[in-house]
Amino acid sequence: MADAKKDDKKDDKSAPDPAAAAKKQKLFIAGGVVGVLALAFVAALMAVPKEVVKPELLGPFVAPLSPNKLQVNLNDGRSYLVLNLNVKFEAYAADYVTTRTTDPVCNAEVRDQLVAISSAKSRQEVSDKVLKPVYLEEIRHAVEPLLFPVHIGEGLAPGDADPASGIKPGVSTPTFRGLFEDHRLKVDAVQKTLALDDGEPINFEGKERDLAVASAAGTVYVDLSGLKEEFVGEVKVGVKGYVKRVLWEDVLIQ
Repeated sequence: MADAKKDDKKDDKSAPDPAAAAKKQKLFIAGGVVGVLALAFVAALMAVPKEVVKPELLGPFVAPLSPNKLQVNLNDGRSYLVLNLNVKFEAYAADYVTTRTTDPVCNAEVRDQLVAISSAKSRQEVSDKVLKPVYLEEIRHAVEPLLFPVHIGEGLAPGDADPASGIKPGVSTPTFRGLFEDHRLKVDAVQKTLALDDGEPINFEGKERDLAVASAAGTVYVDLSGLKEEFVGEVKVGVKGYVKRVLWEDVLIQ
């Protein structure tokens, strides 16, 4: 009899409790619902596109126009000018101008312009209070396209091809001064059409090395010799800053 009672107690312990089972089932369902809602919340956050912040110009900054002083004979044949100039500029990066002026090609082009402009001037034109600002503005106009050339796409240097499309700048100096973050080339390599912003699309063959593309904002020249045959899309195009003024750093007229 005692053994029978023990067996009854054992059977009672092993028997499932309906109330406890129901409670566990509710907790499991509730946990599942919470998990599904959490996953849905995370998925919703991931699905919402992040707002793209367009880079803005920084500055103004000041940097030397040339790493070294320049000596130029003035047009009277007896006087010479030794000058060292700075540029005041705005750009997407503070070191942009320094990167350009320390590039051997850019430095040579800038100095060539300085010599060409300055050697045509008289002593009065580079020293007179009224005429000197005109001289400096002429320099600004000449060197700005050299310091701030047109970039196309995501190439690292100004003359590099865009990795996505294969397009790079042509050899002609552009009149285009639109900012890089504000303008697009609309490219259809399949239909062989190309447009700048909302300008009229033009047709191309695909091997042009200096094709002019115009819009209301100006004209850019593009090299399509490396254009990828299946590329269809938009590519950023423009300059990454501009020169506000050319400033005297040091000047000697003798």
